[in-house]
Amino acid sequence: MTLFFRTKMPRDTTADGGIYIGALFFTLTMIMFNGMVEISMTIAKLPVFYKQRDLLFYPAWVYALPIWIIKIPITFVEVAVWVFITYYVIGFDPYVGRLFRQYLLLVLVQQMASALFRTIGAVGRNLIVANTFGTFSLLILFTLGGVVLSRENIKNGGFGVIGYPP
Repeated sequence: MTLFFRTKMPRDTTADGGIYIGALFFTLTMIMFNGMVEISMTIAKLPVFYKQRDLLFYPAWVYALPIWIIKIPITFVEVAVWVFITYYVIGFDPYVGRLFRQYLLLVLVQQMASALFRTIGAVGRNLIVANTFGTFSLLILFTLGGVVLSRENIKNGGFGVIGYPP
């Protein structure tokens, strides 16, 4: 918040747009890294899940659904704290409708990140492997998102549009 502290941010040049994109990218990065906690919690719960599965107690969806339902109010609070503290201090649009649009989008991103990292934790089954895959998935998402590495910065490696030589 103090890094991008501007109560009224100018919107006239490309550099001003870069500041906006930087603030939005930092927000997105923080929300995505909040979901990475799910890896260790999922791996800690896996022995119970496998024991119940082997004894034919519950199907997998019964185990996964309460975790998702409990995570929804936590997501609303985490994102609300972030958005309501930083939105107007950074100097985004004063229209309150855009504040709530950003809030809704970040809630959805937080839910996606939690589901992604729960899946990575369940597939990885080992904390070291799952954290490696989680970090790699964040790297891929951020790199291909267009902010860190834009299309113009990628050199043509001698291949055409679909991967065939020109």
